[in-house]
Amino acid sequence: MYVISIGPERVESRTTLAGVLALLNHEPGQKPGMRAEEISVRHVERGAIPVLRLPSGRFAVRPAGEAKAILTSILDEVDRYIVRPDGKVLRPHELSRTSWQAVAAAGRLAVFTNEAVDPDQAGNSQSANLDLFAVAEPFDASSFVHEEFYRRFGYGTNGPEYSPGAGTNCRHEVHVAYALQRGEPVRDCILNAYRRDGDAVDAGRHDLHWLQTLIEVPALRGALSANKLQALCSVMRHDKLAITARNAARLIALVKPLPDDCTHVDVDNALYAAKVVPPLSAPLGKAPTGDDAKPVSPLAARLHALIGAKRYAKHVERVAAERTKGNLSERRFQSEMTMAAVERDHASFSWPNRFALAVLQRDIATLLQVLDTPNDRNTSSKRALREVCGVALTGVPAITRRRRIFEMCGFSESEQQQWELQAQAAKSQRLQEQDAECARKRAEASRWNLNGKRMNGREYVDLCIDEGFSQIRHFPRGSARVYYIEQPATRTARRLRAKDGTLDYARARLSKPVTALAMAA
Repeated sequence: MYVISIGPERVESRTTLAGVLALLNHEPGQKPGMRAEEISVRHVERGAIPVLRLPSGRFAVRPAGEAKAILTSILDEVDRYIVRPDGKVLRPHELSRTSWQAVAAAGRLAVFTNEAVDPDQAGNSQSANLDLFAVAEPFDASSFVHEEFYRRFGYGTNGPEYSPGAGTNCRHEVHVAYALQRGEPVRDCILNAYRRDGDAVDAGRHDLHWLQTLIEVPALRGALSANKLQALCSVMRHDKLAITARNAARLIALVKPLPDDCTHVDVDNALYAAKVVPPLSAPLGKAPTGDDAKPVSPLAARLHALIGAKRYAKHVERVAAERTKGNLSERRFQSEMTMAAVERDHASFSWPNRFALAVLQRDIATLLQVLDTPNDRNTSSKRALREVCGVALTGVPAITRRRRIFEMCGFSESEQQQWELQAQAAKSQRLQEQDAECARKRAEASRWNLNGKRMNGREYVDLCIDEGFSQIRHFPRGSARVYYIEQPATRTARRLRAKDGTLDYARARLSKPVTALAMAA
C-alpha cells in the first residue's frame, strides 16, 4: 500500500507504484505548477520513496534498487493486485479506469523508464555478486518490459486488441466502448466513470460519442456491428435526435438488415425513408436589391438566364456524380438540388448588367477583354450576344472575331488601327511605369555609402542626377559589364549595380516618359 500526500490537504492511497505514477501524471486533480517538494510517497512497509519532476514536466519516483529489480517489482504489483488478482488475466473493460491507468503507466516504462529508474543506472543492472570473469551485458529496459507484458498478460504495453481483428489501443474508454458494442458485460461501477456526471465524461467525447448512447440505452448493446452502430449514432447525433429505450428497437430493426459494409450514407437513407430523420432545411433565397435587382436590357436578361442555367447544370452534375459514388445521401441530394435552384433563381444581375451596359456604351476596352478570347472562354456572354444582337464571335478566326467587336462598336478599320496603336502606347507606358516603380522599391532596399554618408539606392541615384550625372555607361570586365553614371561636364563617374535596382532606377529617372512619375515618387 502506498500513501500519497499532494499538497497540504489531499491524501490518496494506491496498491501499486504504477498506480502512484498514474495518479501523479494521468488522473484528474493534478494541479499545474505543483512542485515535487509538495508531494510525498510512502510505502507502509518500505518507507518513503523520493519524488522528482522531470524536464518533460511529468513526475517520477525513485525507489531503491537496481533497474531490473525496480521494474520487476512494479510489474509484480500490477500482475498480483490488478491484472491477475484471482489467477485469471482480466481484460481492460473488466478493470476500473483507475486500475487500467496503472497498467498503462507500467507499460509506459518501456519507453519512459526514467519515470521509475534513474537513467544513470537504467543500462547498468549488474549484480554485486556477478562473477568477475563473466561478460556483463547492458540491461535493455524496453525489451524487458515488453517481454514481461507478453509473458504475463498475453499482450504488449499498448494493451490488447479492442476488437477482433482491430489494432491495439491503450485507452480504457476504447475497450469499454467496444465491449459494450459486442454485448459483453461491463460492471456499473466501471461505467460510472463515463456517465454524464463521471470524472471521465470527456473521454472519447469526439471519436467515441456513441459510448454515452451505449451506456444510457442497454438495448443497443450487442444488437449491431460496430460499423452500423457508429453510423446510426452519428446520423442521429447530427440531427440532434436522441436514441432512447423507446425508439431503440425500431432503429435497430431499420439498420440491422443493411449490408455489413454499409456506410453512413446507407444508414442515413434508411432512416430518411422511414421518416425517422427529417428532410434537410433548404436555404431561403434572397432576391437581389438595388441596381442589380433587374436587367437593364434584353441582352442582360438573356445573359443572366444563360449563366444561371450553366451554373445549375454544373451543380446538378456534380451532386449527381457524388450520389452515384455513394458519397451523398438522398436527403442531402434533395437539399443540394434545392440549393442549386435557389442560386439560379436569385442570382444578381450585376455582371449581366455590366456587360450589357458595355455593349450599349460601346466600351471597346471592356468588350475586348471579355469577348476577344478563345472559343471556350466566356461562352455565355458570346452566346447571349449572338442570340440578342446577331454578332457571332465563335467559330471564326481571331482576326475576324476582333474586327466584328470593333464593328459592333461603330469603328471603321482605320479607326480600329488608330485605337490599337494608342492602346499599345498606353500599355507600353503603363509597363514602363510599373518597371520604374519596381526598380525604385529594389533600390530603396539597397544600402550605399557616398563620401561617408549612408543612404539607400534611390537616394543615391537621386543625388547623382541632381548633381548633373545624366549618362549611363558600361565597361567590360571579363565576361561581365560594370555600369556607371557619368557627369558629362567633368567626366566624373559613379558606380551603379544591376542586381540591387539602382541601374534600372537610374534608367527610369533619365528616361523622359517616367521622369515626372519618378520624381513624384
